[in-house]
Amino acid sequence: MKKKPVTIAHVVCTYPPYRGGMGGVAFEYVERLRALGYNVHVFTIRDQEVADDPRHVHRIPSIVHIGNAGMLPSLFHRLAGFDLVHLHYPFFGGAEPVIVRKAMRPDQGLVMTYHMDAVADGMKGAIFSAHRRILFPWLINRVDRILVSSLDYAKHSALAELNVMDRVEEHAFGIDLERFHPGEEEALREQYSLTHNTPIILFVGGLDSAHAFKGVPQLLESLSGLVEYEWKLVIVGSGDLKETYQAHAATLGLKERVIFAGSVSSEDLPRYYRLADFHVFPSTKRAEAFGLVALEAAASGIPTIASNLPGVRTVVLDGDTGLLVPPGDVVELRNAILLLLEQVDLRERLGMSARGNAQRKYGWDPLMERLLETYDSVLHQESKRHY
Repeated sequence: MKKKPVTIAHVVCTYPPYRGGMGGVAFEYVERLRALGYNVHVFTIRDQEVADDPRHVHRIPSIVHIGNAGMLPSLFHRLAGFDLVHLHYPFFGGAEPVIVRKAMRPDQGLVMTYHMDAVADGMKGAIFSAHRRILFPWLINRVDRILVSSLDYAKHSALAELNVMDRVEEHAFGIDLERFHPGEEEALREQYSLTHNTPIILFVGGLDSAHAFKGVPQLLESLSGLVEYEWKLVIVGSGDLKETYQAHAATLGLKERVIFAGSVSSEDLPRYYRLADFHVFPSTKRAEAFGLVALEAAASGIPTIASNLPGVRTVVLDGDTGLLVPPGDVVELRNAILLLLEQVDLRERLGMSARGNAQRKYGWDPLMERLLETYDSVLHQESKRHY
């Protein structure tokens, strides 16, 4: 291992205990780097009081806080003294002081993980569009390296509109293959009174307005055409749209077929994947850039039916580790679900292949080695970027 940087700062808009992909990735990076002996600190928005935060997690009050965005001008000074800053983007209100600091202190290394395009409808979407046109080029041109979960997504994202691909590197996110593994969950079957001859379909995701693109209404509508078949849908997640989805399920006549399990603990989450026969991931927008839940399902030995979106299709391989359907297409989603309901041997074969693919490509150790190589390259590059 090469010489370690003295201090690293990760800047991210959300962080556990908040449940979300971006914060979850930052957490994995931080904890694994610290386990390797690196001095790593986290800077995030103070959106809640967390009594047992470790000393390396800094929750900063924001001047304005809307959703997962917040104005954090104090970041400029808080990041003083760090050898390298790793920014998780998008982070509206947090990215700007980081970039200003980079412009004024070019010797400080700056790595950005570009998680996804910011996509929304209405006024929020108009704001995102204006930000992409006016501020985004200025932000991105000051970053030493841009990390993406897949080059497939990068080529279909806002990054493709700028001349930055020479600084883009593919860094897939990893999965804990010991925590997520195949198996049986008899206790959960008994808890929900599920028989062994009832196929279990699993959805895992936020049920809040910020994650409205996850495709729950489309999933429910697709299943409403399969009521003559034996199945149960387990939905893991919570949020302000949960009651709306429950009402929608009841309207479709699915009240007794859909189990809303609510938010489950990090410790219990792998059990729900082991309970299921297959997983559905029907997101409708490009805000879905990778699909950690599909990777969790794969490591657990079950296939995923996913929307054919850039990035997602690098995790779910059509006909190999799962099935891909057009985003928002209720009929094609229904057909894919029916295929896995009827063909037990197919879903078992896809599940075994998914586990093998996760083992080959998404173990954390080699992914962390590659991240450290990037850090080292940034810290020791012969010429700093000039603006």
